[in-house]
Amino acid sequence: MLQPKTLLPLLAGGAVGLGGVMQGLHWRSLARSSGIADLETQLRLATEENELLKRENASLRSLAQGGGEVAVPREAIDRAEKEMGLHFLSSPVVHQIATEELRDRIAAAIESRFGPAGIDDRQDAYRLIGWLDSGDNLLAQLTLVRAVGAVGWFDDVTGEAWVTERFNPGDIPDQAALLRLLCRILLHQHFPPPPGYPGDDAARAREALHQGAASGAEARFYAASARALGFMPMRENADVEQIFNSLPPFIQGLTTFPVIEGKGLADTLHVQGNEAFHAAFRNPPQTTRAIFLPAETAMPEPIDKPAPPGEPFLTESAGQLGLRLWLEALGDVGEASEIASSWKNDRYLLLPDGEESTAIVWDIELDTAEAADRLLAAANTRLTAMAGLDEPAPAGKIATTPAKRHLALRRLSPTRLRFIHSATRGLAENCL
Repeated sequence: MLQPKTLLPLLAGGAVGLGGVMQGLHWRSLARSSGIADLETQLRLATEENELLKRENASLRSLAQGGGEVAVPREAIDRAEKEMGLHFLSSPVVHQIATEELRDRIAAAIESRFGPAGIDDRQDAYRLIGWLDSGDNLLAQLTLVRAVGAVGWFDDVTGEAWVTERFNPGDIPDQAALLRLLCRILLHQHFPPPPGYPGDDAARAREALHQGAASGAEARFYAASARALGFMPMRENADVEQIFNSLPPFIQGLTTFPVIEGKGLADTLHVQGNEAFHAAFRNPPQTTRAIFLPAETAMPEPIDKPAPPGEPFLTESAGQLGLRLWLEALGDVGEASEIASSWKNDRYLLLPDGEESTAIVWDIELDTAEAADRLLAAANTRLTAMAGLDEPAPAGKIATTPAKRHLALRRLSPTRLRFIHSATRGLAENCL
């Protein structure tokens, strides 16, 4: 993973909510601290919190009175159109909302994207694969990374933009955030999402391109501000670092993917001119592999689904990004990236397995037998750690955890592996 000091400026670029601190929580924690020793400090903190409450109340009153829209400056609209090489099809509308309501709206948007029980099924699947631990909450953490300290947020389900009561149109960081939101609205108007959900890997690839393009415009605005005013926007923030580091590495990886790889691809296309830039949006990448390796835009060959008993609750692809993040848990980021770069296709199934239990069957296809050799060795180490074993279980053999879960690896062909994590031994045996 990237070091915090390298990552924080990218996050501060505004592509995610963790570009700032959730001040309310910060002040509450300070108020409880025994380190506040004098009345003057307490009064200052109380005054700051009171000002925050005033702004929140003003925002709520505006919403209740039928307002809640921010006046978008003409110069911001012009800059967004120039950055993206497009014109708005309709006037952009930016809503204002209280911070607490924004969190609820973000959570609702995430749930609606995946459909009924979709987020719950993914949380179950992600835990069985090993991306999340038993104490993680997928919806809460995905909401947290978008909402905490956020000045603005773009809803890629509805195409609407929102800012909180903290938004100050006179501040350069907030002006940059507004530009990012306008770019997202503009791109959404011209290149809307497909009518049906395309699957997790394709959705992550499209989001990376759109968010990366908007983040690039925001970064260029910061650079222009620095040249004109000597403004230095990149500041270290211990609170941001603490919040980000509290998230699972998998959530961190999903968060930084659009900000780093997505922005890198979008910046490269942007300097090539509008023709190349717009062509990428008209035919967006269908896999995260196409973000990592833009020259490889061909769709992966179909992979046969595993055929265990029972109708699956969920069928999805982890993609090159998911495989890389799974392997990074072993500690060698370079090795994980090299193995994952040989990804050709994958498919996992979340299956019913006994009473109120589930299982994962995950097939992974690589492009060479040599890459599959490396994946098998790394996956065996990963399985051993997940099972809590002292010695690796041989491929094709079932490893039983202290909690009586069953994990196994099988090499289906020279280039394909299968990972199994089940509640019952019978399902694991049937899938080997």
